[in-house]
Amino acid sequence: MSKILITGFIGNANSSKIFLDNIKTGIDLLYLENDFKISEKQLTDKLQKNTYDIIFSFGQKPVIKSIYIETIAANGFERLETNYDYTGLKNYLENYYKIKISINAGNYLCNNIYYKGLKNIYNNKLKTQMIFLHIPYLNNIDVKHFSKTMEKYIEGIINR
Repeated sequence: MSKILITGFIGNANSSKIFLDNIKTGIDLLYLENDFKISEKQLTDKLQKNTYDIIFSFGQKPVIKSIYIETIAANGFERLETNYDYTGLKNYLENYYKIKISINAGNYLCNNIYYKGLKNIYNNKLKTQMIFLHIPYLNNIDVKHFSKTMEKYIEGIINR
């Protein structure tokens, strides 16, 4: 049985926060503060206290109507690639949404938490996999439907 953590950023109009609010299963959730240092500490603390098989991180991205599966996090010239085989996730989500595979997680909070999470995993030789998904703003996605869709996917992983 897999242990999974789902993260998203706080904010009443933030689609990743609303996404987390709609997750009904017993999966660990982490509401990240919209602050570089605080969100890093939140994730680091969670990883020190728990052993996770997979971390699914979510953030919202403006002016998109697709789900973006982010494969690279960057800090300056250092680029870290996800250690999660996202092929199954991509194939599953394509049944419901337009999916884009991206190598640019941005240059703000989303990229930062992704980079810091992967760096922590690699530096500490954790057996945790991590993937980051950008979802559209609330007016471009039915977040409740997306939450149910992701729950089904994650439940399939947990029950393997």
